[in-house]
Amino acid sequence: MPRTLKSIPSAAKRLTRDEKKAQTRERLLEVGRKHILEHGLGDVVAERIAEEAGYSRGAFYSNFDNKDDLFLAIIEQENEAHLAIFEELLQRDVSGPELLHLIRGAFADKLTNPDWIVLQAEFQAGALRSQRIRECYLEQYRLFMKDGCNALNVLGKIPEIRFALPPEELFLTLFTFAHGLAVNLRLLGTERPSQKQLRKLLFSVHDKLVSIKPAATHPA
Repeated sequence: MPRTLKSIPSAAKRLTRDEKKAQTRERLLEVGRKHILEHGLGDVVAERIAEEAGYSRGAFYSNFDNKDDLFLAIIEQENEAHLAIFEELLQRDVSGPELLHLIRGAFADKLTNPDWIVLQAEFQAGALRSQRIRECYLEQYRLFMKDGCNALNVLGKIPEIRFALPPEELFLTLFTFAHGLAVNLRLLGTERPSQKQLRKLLFSVHDKLVSIKPAATHPA
């Protein structure tokens, strides 16, 4: 049976130099993330990451200055992914109570995610020993405060939603609670509360700070 044009395999697209470099970088980030989650930043070895990723030591150092540089790129990816989730929720055409319910769930999902717990705890520990990581931590903090307060200002315009604190104080409270929780859970290890217990705690904290206004009652 003659082969049709459709059945003839096309030559694989040749990657450009920039595409190859981007592919190498993404693979190193993927393997580096795995190593940090398994061993912690302090015990990570750049050469082992490069070896598992299938690249040379030189390929690692042509993409990252050192393992701290790799770690900060991973943190940036992680934070952008979580920020995108909340930005997408704020764009939804839903009622105030439904939006708050979705944000409440996303808040709990983020803070009980095992990967997030490890990465954020390592980020804070790294910031205590490395000036470079500390500067990036402060930069991320300022960015989160700006974006978080903007998001709360959007929520605050919805008539049904009530805040227990002004937007800036509210976000600072949530930020401090979330990052303190990450360190505590990292230290507790297997003795940490169950996912169910954690979610119950997070919902309780969230509902104390952000809630739905009770419906107005009218005298008969």
